[in-house]
Amino acid sequence: MKNVLRIVAGLLGLFFLINGIQWIVNPASIAEQLGMPLLEGAGLSTQIGDIGSFFITVGVMTLVGVITTTRHWFYAPSMLLLIAAMYRTLSTLIYDAPFVMSAIIVEVVVGLFLIFVGSRISTQD
Repeated sequence: MKNVLRIVAGLLGLFFLINGIQWIVNPASIAEQLGMPLLEGAGLSTQIGDIGSFFITVGVMTLVGVITTTRHWFYAPSMLLLIAAMYRTLSTLIYDAPFVMSAIIVEVVVGLFLIFVGSRISTQD
């Protein structure tokens, strides 16, 4: 069971890492995949820096957790994902932004899965 959890978590970590790398290698493509325009000027810097760092952090921390089998490495990326889902929901409630159910589902499911993996993969802290 632990090996299956590690494999699935590792694949998720790679997915997020690849998305993060795309923000520096081909930002127009990844922005389009995420349904957003590529900004210009200071907005472009913020978009690449903030969103790229989000994906890189989730990916790297998840992979470090998978490699070291140390539970605490799974908790920060799960927090990032779950808070992103909360902010997406708040953006709909407060600012009438479109409710992007598919993104929210991914963030919640992966965030909760990482908490589960962290609780099962090891007793190390």
